[in-house]
Parts: sequence; structure tokens; C-alpha cells
Amino acid sequence: MKAVINVKGTKLSVLSIHFRETGKALSVYAKDENGRETRFVDKSHSQYDTSPHIALENLDAALEYPELEARIVEGNNRLIKHLEDMQKEENNKLTDIAIDAMESDPNLPFDNHLAAKQHEYKLLQQRVFGIIDAVEEVKAFMEGYYANVDDQSPEA
Repeated sequence: MKAVINVKGTKLSVLSIHFRETGKALSVYAKDENGRETRFVDKSHSQYDTSPHIALENLDAALEYPELEARIVEGNNRLIKHLEDMQKEENNKLTDIAIDAMESDPNLPFDNHLAAKQHEYKLLQQRVFGIIDAVEEVKAFMEGYYANVDDQSPEA
């Protein structure tokens, strides 16, 4: 997994990352397309560092992991495709149940077949609706809808 650091719109190849005990990036060694190496340090720690470096306001935010992000997007896309295929399959079952219920012999005096099929239809319909909701939630998550939901505080 190759990381890059985005500094003012320029993406540099990361050679190494040093982390604090908290898991936040402390410093990053990176090189540009000409092979020049630069050391970047989180601004909150830069005052304690005497070696040559460039201080960045939020070092963690500047780090990007394109391969990891691509794998996550690919996984989410596979999940969506699976859920959509599952929804089509379950929807076909709904149609089969409805057809079976309508084709029962109407001459029987106490036909429980229709009532049983209606109940089966309702249960499967709830499942299909649940799958549709799941697809919508995964798509919303992928589009970043939930990215800042936790940051918002309820208004008083």
C-alpha cells in the first residue's frame, strides 16, 4: 500500500511515516518527481524538532492512501451489485408467489392457500424493501453522506 502526501495540490511519494503513540502521523519523508527528499512534520510538534523540515497544519489530513481507497470503493461496489442482484432474485420470488396465489382453485370452500400465499408475499416483500434500503444506505455512505454527521451537534 503506497501512500502519498498532498501538499498544496502536489502529490509526493511517501518514503516513510513516523507515528506518535496515539496513532497520528508525527513526520513524513517524501520525495518529489525529481527525487528530492523532504521531511514534513505536524505543526503541533514542529517547535520541538530542530532538524530541517516543513511544518504542515494537519499532517494526517495531507496523507492519502489511493490503493486502499480504491480497494474500499471496489468492495463497496461489489456489495451494491450483490445486494441489487439479491433484490432482483427476491423480487422474482415475489412475482412467483403472487402468480401461485392467483392460480389456486377458487372452487374450494375454505381455501387457505390464498391467505398463506398473501402472508408469504408480505414477508418476502418486507425483505425486498429491506434490501432496497440497504443498497440506499451503502450508496449514501459511499457518496460521503455520513462523513460529517457525527461532527454536527444538535441545536438547542
